[in-house]
Amino acid sequence: MYLSMFLYRFLPLIATLSEGKPITYGFERPYETFIYEITLFLISSLSFYLACKLDVKKNNALQTALFKSKFFEITPAILWGMGIIGIVVRIYNFSAGEVEYGDVSGKFLDGLTYLMFAPICLFFPTFLNIKFSHKKALWTYTILIFLINIASNKRTLIITPFGIFAILSFLYLVINKKKISDIIPPVKLVLGGLILFVGLNFLSNLSLAMLYTRETMMYDQDTRNNANKLDAFTETIETVQNEQLMTRLKAIKSKVINKQTKYTQGWTEYYVDNFMLSRYANLRITDETLYYAEKKGYANRQMFELFKKNIIVLLPTPVLNYFGVFIDKSEFEFSRGDFLYGSGFGGYRVTSHVGDGLATFGYWYFLLQFIIFILIFKALSCFTYYSQVGIEYAPFALMNVFTFLGLFRNAQGISGDFGYLIRGYTQGIITYLIILHFLKMILKIVNPNLVRNNS
Repeated sequence: MYLSMFLYRFLPLIATLSEGKPITYGFERPYETFIYEITLFLISSLSFYLACKLDVKKNNALQTALFKSKFFEITPAILWGMGIIGIVVRIYNFSAGEVEYGDVSGKFLDGLTYLMFAPICLFFPTFLNIKFSHKKALWTYTILIFLINIASNKRTLIITPFGIFAILSFLYLVINKKKISDIIPPVKLVLGGLILFVGLNFLSNLSLAMLYTRETMMYDQDTRNNANKLDAFTETIETVQNEQLMTRLKAIKSKVINKQTKYTQGWTEYYVDNFMLSRYANLRITDETLYYAEKKGYANRQMFELFKKNIIVLLPTPVLNYFGVFIDKSEFEFSRGDFLYGSGFGGYRVTSHVGDGLATFGYWYFLLQFIIFILIFKALSCFTYYSQVGIEYAPFALMNVFTFLGLFRNAQGISGDFGYLIRGYTQGIITYLIILHFLKMILKIVNPNLVRNNS
């Protein structure tokens, strides 16, 4: 997560320079944006230091408990099994439609889709203290889940497998103190760069085609929840292949971008052209949310009341009903960005930590965020274990590493951090352990050697 915050501060400069734009492109509150973002970065750095400085070569009670529960043990067969479960859940969700509030079983299954990315960890078997060399099978599998996720019409899911691979590659180089040239010959490195360039261009076109599919087939919440995913996949692929349509869509996008530059003209998230960087290097969202936070007023009572309700609805409906709390969660089918903007509820606009935090808590936000960051860093540090052979990494953490990178991106602000601590963190560990031991039980019946680590 700290890597995410670090990149979030530097990627906007790199992205805007590469596109010939000023880093303040479209800003209306540039001074406030940089002052508050720098303040947040300093707070996050201090919280990271305080949370992790005492953890060096020491295991706390949670780490020990996780280790004893076999949380850090894995085999290639189990990872493949998890991948199959993840794909089955993903395909089932396609047929069942989007998960709605109050759907306990749907929420549980939706929380297992990350398992489809489990086999990608096998690209780096040394992280898991296992042996594996069938890379062709891995690349085939990665392409398969890439194609499956196109049908989801969610761009984040498409880039997730490549994001996991990129982050783990970076960590491998850093941990082993290697250079890229030590692993990949210069000629292959240049060739890989060309392939990456072509691939990013394709992903950009694919992103535009998915947005077009979303507008034509999923134009409101109901149709988006119940859209036929196979038809959506076919429509997206046909759009990408239609050169005339793609040219027209790009021209329309360019006109909209050039026309809509002020926040008074409506909500705009445009900052850089690359759709991946627009999620992780979009400093303009901070500027825009600060603009609307000022209009709504810092420490706004309505924002605070919504925050309290957002925290309550994080709890499962059966738990709430048990304590006599009856809430219609369908009333919260909108984002905090929608509420801050003040209209267009259901558009699920993203918000920034700073903009949402100041609008909700005023300047007390920075102290609260500091405390929450310490807790999050403490929690994430429990996914490593110090043993006699060195540091052991939890497979669960490796397959979710791209999700951790996204904890700090523009989304739901500090309420998203609360959500992860209150529900996401514990739920992720418990469901993973259930799946892990279920697979071990099945594989032991098939072949006991499949659950033995022969490293």
